[in-house]
Amino acid sequence: MQARANRKPAPKWHEAGRAYTSDTTDPNLDRRTGTSPVPRVTRSSCYITQRGGAAKMSFAIEVPGEATPLSLFELGKALEAGALSTDHAQRQSASQQLQAWETQPEYFSTLQTVFLDKSLRIEIRLLAIICIKNGIDKYWRHTAKHAIKPPEKQLMRSRLLQGSVDEPDRTLALHNALAVAKIVRIDYPDHWPDAMQIIINVTRSAQNGNPAHLGGALLVLLRVVKELSTARIRRIQTSLQAVTPELVQLLGQIYTEKTAYWQEFFMKGRGDEDDADYAMQNSLTALKILRRLVTFGYDNPHTDNMVQGFWSLSQNQFDQFLNGVSHDSWIPAPFQDLVGKHLIQFTKLHIDMCEQHPHSFPALPNSIPLVNAYWNLVKEFSDVFEKSGGIKETASRIDGGNPKHEGPLSEKLALKGLLLLRSCVAIAYRPVQTFKYRSPETKELEKAAQETIKTQLLTSNLLLDIVQVIISKLFIFRKSDLDAWEEDPEEWESQERSEGQAYEWAVRPCAERLLIDLLTHYKELGQPLLTYCELATKVDMDIVTKEAAYTALGCAAAIVRDTFDFDRFLNNTLVKDAQIDDPMAKLLRRRIAILLSQWISVKVGDSSRPTVYEIYRHLMNPNDKHNDEVVRITAARQLKYIADEFEFNSEAFLPYAGDMFTLLIKLLDEVSSDEVKLAILNTMRSIIERMESSISPFGDMIMGMLPKLWESAASEEYMIKQSALAIMAALVMSMRGDSRRYQDAIVPLLREAMNPDSPLHLHLIEDSVYLWKSVLEQSSRPLHPELTQMVQLALPLVEYDTEVSAQCQHVVRYYILLAPQEMLSDNFRRPTLAALAKALDLSSREQMENATKSIELIIAAGEALGGVQGVSVIVQDMLEIGLLKSIMEGLHSLWEASQSTGPNKKTTRLITNTQELDYYALLARICLADPGVFVQMLAGFGTVGLGTNDPVKTVWSWLGTQWFAKFDAIADVERQKLSLLAMTRLLELPDMNMQEYLTLARLQDFLSMWTSVLTRLADGSTEDDVNRRDCLVWGDNSASFDYDTPIDVYEREAVHQDLIHKVPAYEFVQVRLHDLVRRAGGEQAFEANWAVNVDKEVLEGFQSLFTIL
Repeated sequence: MQARANRKPAPKWHEAGRAYTSDTTDPNLDRRTGTSPVPRVTRSSCYITQRGGAAKMSFAIEVPGEATPLSLFELGKALEAGALSTDHAQRQSASQQLQAWETQPEYFSTLQTVFLDKSLRIEIRLLAIICIKNGIDKYWRHTAKHAIKPPEKQLMRSRLLQGSVDEPDRTLALHNALAVAKIVRIDYPDHWPDAMQIIINVTRSAQNGNPAHLGGALLVLLRVVKELSTARIRRIQTSLQAVTPELVQLLGQIYTEKTAYWQEFFMKGRGDEDDADYAMQNSLTALKILRRLVTFGYDNPHTDNMVQGFWSLSQNQFDQFLNGVSHDSWIPAPFQDLVGKHLIQFTKLHIDMCEQHPHSFPALPNSIPLVNAYWNLVKEFSDVFEKSGGIKETASRIDGGNPKHEGPLSEKLALKGLLLLRSCVAIAYRPVQTFKYRSPETKELEKAAQETIKTQLLTSNLLLDIVQVIISKLFIFRKSDLDAWEEDPEEWESQERSEGQAYEWAVRPCAERLLIDLLTHYKELGQPLLTYCELATKVDMDIVTKEAAYTALGCAAAIVRDTFDFDRFLNNTLVKDAQIDDPMAKLLRRRIAILLSQWISVKVGDSSRPTVYEIYRHLMNPNDKHNDEVVRITAARQLKYIADEFEFNSEAFLPYAGDMFTLLIKLLDEVSSDEVKLAILNTMRSIIERMESSISPFGDMIMGMLPKLWESAASEEYMIKQSALAIMAALVMSMRGDSRRYQDAIVPLLREAMNPDSPLHLHLIEDSVYLWKSVLEQSSRPLHPELTQMVQLALPLVEYDTEVSAQCQHVVRYYILLAPQEMLSDNFRRPTLAALAKALDLSSREQMENATKSIELIIAAGEALGGVQGVSVIVQDMLEIGLLKSIMEGLHSLWEASQSTGPNKKTTRLITNTQELDYYALLARICLADPGVFVQMLAGFGTVGLGTNDPVKTVWSWLGTQWFAKFDAIADVERQKLSLLAMTRLLELPDMNMQEYLTLARLQDFLSMWTSVLTRLADGSTEDDVNRRDCLVWGDNSASFDYDTPIDVYEREAVHQDLIHKVPAYEFVQVRLHDLVRRAGGEQAFEANWAVNVDKEVLEGFQSLFTIL
């Protein structure tokens, strides 16, 4: 018995096949299982050999050819090539062949046939099941393109469980179980209603049979339950809850039987060691499934008898298993790891129940004593915490999998105890907020749970005990922490930072979070904590104790701010502690940097802030031997909080800024971790933004390092380049006009980032456009030539309905204001109009409005620079790109629809009300610039209308009707005046025959328009000037504001040059109307021939403003 107990557990079915696993790390590993995805290989020719009576596939490599028809033979060739070839070109070819077959009928069922053939090499079978698993996501749903047909699905379902239950290789069984779980999540219960029952029956039949088969069945069940428990669709949740009681009963039996077997073996020596090993593995898997079922399979788990029984069993066995992992344990050392995994599953069960069912947790049997027992476990561990080796994160999240944590079991259990206490505090003071309906009974249970936690668990004695243990024992900096610090300083600092996730797997950060939780809700704990801190910070205290006390003081900052004089403590104590010369001084220096960032926003007087800046400068000094990499990185990271603080004063910081930037840039050159570099760059950006124009003396230093930083970043390291762009944008906005001297350095980087062919284009586009927009905002005429050429990169982005597109529209508008002559050149004019024309059809109202205003600016610039000829060229471009055609056809369809009613009413092109008003604004701009050009444009659309001989009359007959009809819907008074001025300019046309149908025949419409708009423009004026007042004429445009950018000035100039704000509407109308009356034969003839057709009410309203009729 003793000899058998000392042996390592024998390798079982789940460890088979490990021999073929490569020791090297494939960057393309499957993220859920750690195995390679579909290899990329070439087609091969295959032949069969006979070895020991079993058929084996082998092949010789062929050159790539055309796609081959799908067959079992050809599929075997491709899979063998993909799994075994070492030639990259062949692997790529084979991958392409496999992908080409994905849409072929029976492809996936044939893959399953290959996978289930145990005579094949494991590598080939692994590739087959990976192809199946990956294909389920793309083709299993019946709504997918090239979806797998129902008969093929039925065949595959009938053989699914065979791939795990009867599979000796763990990796293959795991991949098959993942495939089963994916299919069950999609099909159950609608398309595969008996899926769970089949799995249950297979598990039940294997319960007392082959333990390897039971392990395979439990593996499938575990993956299926995990998949269903993560679903948020209520149908799936209900289906899982429906089978949960049966599953809990079955798994409870399996768990009890297997646990009893291996306990009996280790305690009394009855049974077989290999069977005991299997029993331990199967009981662990059953426990994992039970944990998820109990947590996610019930709405009110405390009301279920089986859950209550399992809950009590978990507590009893927790004590038993805890004794099983002690030094004098009855379980041999090689098997204690599995027992420890059982204990971890129990802790996860207790924490999950507390978090997922806060109203049920206190109602379950002995839950409060359970939490107290956990705390006692934490206390016991705290006595040896200083000597514990610590928990290390050994796997990165980058590959998409969950990280693994290695460390002493006692420390892991203590951590779980702290996490459980945090969850209990959350029950009492942070109830879950949800939109889900809760019955009155549930609400009462929640209130009762909160009261139970507050009164029975979080007693004053327990709270004081927790605080005392945390600050005196769990805050102690251990040798293992120091070893990890020195082993990889950058990685350790990143994991320990306050905003990281270390509290989930490390005791010390978790203890900090728990202390903050308690201090937040029990402010009376601040005083005993403060008493301890004052005692511990005496000059003669050792550094490790001081560091722990400073940690507690930082956690309590918001609580003790009124009773603790931090300014005095800063100047009398921290300044001295920051200069201590001791081998362990770096511990205290790092903590001081964190402590200051915690207190700066709470209570630090203005007179003490220079001292804070001086300390940070001292902590980042690389010439001080105690300022190692961790100290300087921590100081650099925490300095961001100092700069972000609301009362940050740039003048007070100015004397230190030069040294700070020098030290930050030097540190940036020394570190290698991208995460640390990003933290330093974020600190620099915050300082730049907060210093505003005071940053100018240091601009050359900052800009000098950015191109070098940009070049040093690898092609895939887009985050570094994002930060560089953000710093440049902050520098430009802070330095304002002074930043123009950096455009020679900025423009090449900006052009590279905006290059659509760059692999980083999509990652950098938001920051690039923001920087671009910032540079233009601070630019003056004439514009940098290379910067002007960049407008071509913005035009393709204008037409999309995204925030980036909206920013690009601003960029284009800035170009029109800053470089109107260049934008009206043949190189840019038509592409710009074409891009803006597409933006008129976007769903975003803001983008439509921006596009309309930009086109209006182009028309105004054309008139200002080229007169009538300039307007004609622009209108011709608008015609040739189809913009005016789209406008006229859209408005004509609206008019046609307005002329028909009933069941035969004509449908219109989809044009929104705001889009229609934008169309009128563009037409009005053309007409206001030159009515002759406007009439010529109308003549070009003479085929659109009623078919009269005069094309202008044809178009105006419906356009004028629609425009005047829509006038009252124009809410914007500026848009109303724009249309008024444009239509009034039609009175200037010399051809009286044209005037008859353009204006005189619509005299009532014109009089109504003038009366309405002029009255609105005169709104708010006195009786003396009501007839002549125009509220949109602003007069002097010389006003300026402190925060004006150059682009603000140019925009204000453009607005003041607009006739809307330059010409009084009253005089504008009066002059042109008088001239028309004169040309029509005088007032008497005008009244007799034209005014007689106007309604009396309209005339009277108009005469209240004008007396010429």
